[in-house]
Amino acid sequence: MGGINLGTWESVVAGVKCSDGIVLAGTKNVSYGYLIVSQAGRSVYVLDGIGLAFAGHVADLQSLVKEVQFELRFLRYTLERSLTIEAIAHRLGLILYSWKLFPYITFALVGGVEKLPEEKPRLFSLDPVGSVMEEDYAASGTSAEVAIGILEDRYDPKISVKEGAELLMDAMKAVARRDVLAGRYIDLAIITKDKALLETKKLEV
Repeated sequence: MGGINLGTWESVVAGVKCSDGIVLAGTKNVSYGYLIVSQAGRSVYVLDGIGLAFAGHVADLQSLVKEVQFELRFLRYTLERSLTIEAIAHRLGLILYSWKLFPYITFALVGGVEKLPEEKPRLFSLDPVGSVMEEDYAASGTSAEVAIGILEDRYDPKISVKEGAELLMDAMKAVARRDVLAGRYIDLAIITKDKALLETKKLEV
């Protein structure tokens, strides 16, 4: 008898820290085994100017996003101020760690421009059991090896968010060429100290 495939984002999310902000990208195809059931999945979110990107089981990441939204609103209300990027990353890590015996099957990226104690972009990578690592660039998901190779070769800490978006577009194009389930549409978030944009892009592969 065949097993039941719970459904995954058979692809990748990636992020880069730039001199003036953070860029996150993630593919949109949702698949069950080798069947693509939707090309309108969502893997990148912007909440209160903070970028979050997830790769993994669809139900797990959707549930996790709802839990993170609740936590951010509750803590902002009780503290009467927004949380720092690091605090959000570690709070998400605690949520994931609390479920380590029955873990969320999802990898996460958290990024934005820190306001305190100094203004600077920060990017964090998390695994399914809550490990939190600060990175200059990161990629997670089933095709992460393809994306991380391009980021490793071309990343420069001095790049702007415009250049970072172009770098991530190239990395996601490489994923789309090599991963038959990745698809040609991605979510792309660009976050600076002044604004946070989230849009869907079509990859010209």
